Amino acid sequence: MYPAQLRPDTKSPAERKLYQALAAGLPNDFYVFHSVSWQVPDVRRGATDGEADFIVAHAQLGVLVIEVKGGQIRYDGAAGQWYSGEFPIQDPFEQAKTNKYSLLRLLKEHPFWKERWLSIGHTVAFPDIVVTQRLRLDAPREIVLDTRELTNLQSWVQAATAYWRGQAQAFESLGEQGVRLLVDLLSPSWDLQLRLGAIIQAEQEEIQRLTEEQFYILDLLGRTRRAAIGGCAGSGKTTLAVEKAIRLARQGTRVLLTCYNRFLAEYLARSLEPVSGVEVASFHKLALDWCRRAGLISDRVSFDSTFFTDTLPDMLVQAADRLGASYDALIVDESQDFHANWWLPLQCLLHDPDQGFLYAFYDDNQNLYRQEGIAAELAPFSLTRNLRNTRAIHRTVAQFYRSEAKPEAVGPEGRPVEIYTYTETAELKRLLKRTLHRLVVEEDIAPEDIVVLTPRSDQRSALWGLGSLGNFRLTDQWAAGAADIYCTTVHSFKGLESPVIILTEIDQEASADLARVLYVGCSRARSHLVILATDRDLLTTSITR
Repeated sequence: MYPAQLRPDTKSPAERKLYQALAAGLPNDFYVFHSVSWQVPDVRRGATDGEADFIVAHAQLGVLVIEVKGGQIRYDGAAGQWYSGEFPIQDPFEQAKTNKYSLLRLLKEHPFWKERWLSIGHTVAFPDIVVTQRLRLDAPREIVLDTRELTNLQSWVQAATAYWRGQAQAFESLGEQGVRLLVDLLSPSWDLQLRLGAIIQAEQEEIQRLTEEQFYILDLLGRTRRAAIGGCAGSGKTTLAVEKAIRLARQGTRVLLTCYNRFLAEYLARSLEPVSGVEVASFHKLALDWCRRAGLISDRVSFDSTFFTDTLPDMLVQAADRLGASYDALIVDESQDFHANWWLPLQCLLHDPDQGFLYAFYDDNQNLYRQEGIAAELAPFSLTRNLRNTRAIHRTVAQFYRSEAKPEAVGPEGRPVEIYTYTETAELKRLLKRTLHRLVVEEDIAPEDIVVLTPRSDQRSALWGLGSLGNFRLTDQWAAGAADIYCTTVHSFKGLESPVIILTEIDQEASADLARVLYVGCSRARSHLVILATDRDLLTTSITR
């Protein structure tokens, strides 16, 4: 029976009665379709609609189209009008015949039936009355089902199909293949999944809304001149840092926004380009520019291993003394990467080193460089909600988060994280190629919304030797071209994010601190995360360390 249960919205008592009788009276080699509608394309006349109350099919006997009319049936021959009770109705035999030929035209569109002579007939069912005579020249008793036949439906169907088939040898049986095709045609089952590209768009709008709600924290801290705001990856720290810079600049305050990662600094600079009064630079670029303007270093100077850690910060203090302070407010993003001895030089750039605005945003779990943390005395404030990642990604990221207070995910659920394993570089290439094709071609995701991350440096990574990945190629330039997929290290991408992250080259030798790398790398994905690892157990091993 299709549908397997009678639809609750079936209003006709006659159809309900016949459905129950067919379900109980026919064995399982019969197929019954109730309330079927279709359209037949026609280039010249336009598409036409067809519908049938019931269609009964059998692999050997053929097909019957049944039109059902309930209640008392009357026909006025002089007027040519049919009635059900006192209400005029359409000619049921003409309806059944028209829909039979409409269905036949539809079936002939399919290659299986195109060259076959199919035994198909039309019938009319009056399940409430007894019929003892031929009703009209085109309505013989053989194609009429009345209330008496409801208790012996198998015999009636066999007789009706035999009436239409007769002795003709040209008709072919449906066969099991024909029955399966008929089921697929008249009652198909399908599931149209949303493409990930469309899902991402909706998720980004929700994540943006949640992130902007986080601005209330800045309202609460409106009278606080100095604060250390900590939180997990995805808690909106960078967004809050940008918003704080904008708010201070609108008040006429000269703002310096700095961070460790130069790629993050470039992103922040692009985001704040229209805003006057805000200067953005990575710490080392900032220090080098100041020291060069102060005449403390030249472009020809060589730098040893301790220059950027110790010497340059000390020189920045001298540069600030020579050039004079320039800023009223200092905002530091990803401040967990800053050495303790960097904070004094930064504060020397403020007109009021002790009372000037100073906001530090940090996540101790992202301390890839294992620095000592924030040295300045700042009022602490914690963010406890993950706004960036879907809940599916958050569950993976949370496994690597080390804190007594577990953050809460409030974003959309999202798709499950995908984890695939490989054993050699050739297999990694096939896996990456297949993943990119599926995401871009099948899931309709723009290439610029996908970033491939690796914990390995350019010199140690095998990714740059993979060559072409089908229609795609890896590039170190973000959104360089239609077929380019941005690829970089986890360290370089820290503080940044992308709708889709493919985290690859996860193996035993990838990093001495794999748990921290996984925390940072996985948390870069806003909507979907794919992990390519040599061993799935590496993920659980990293969790327990």
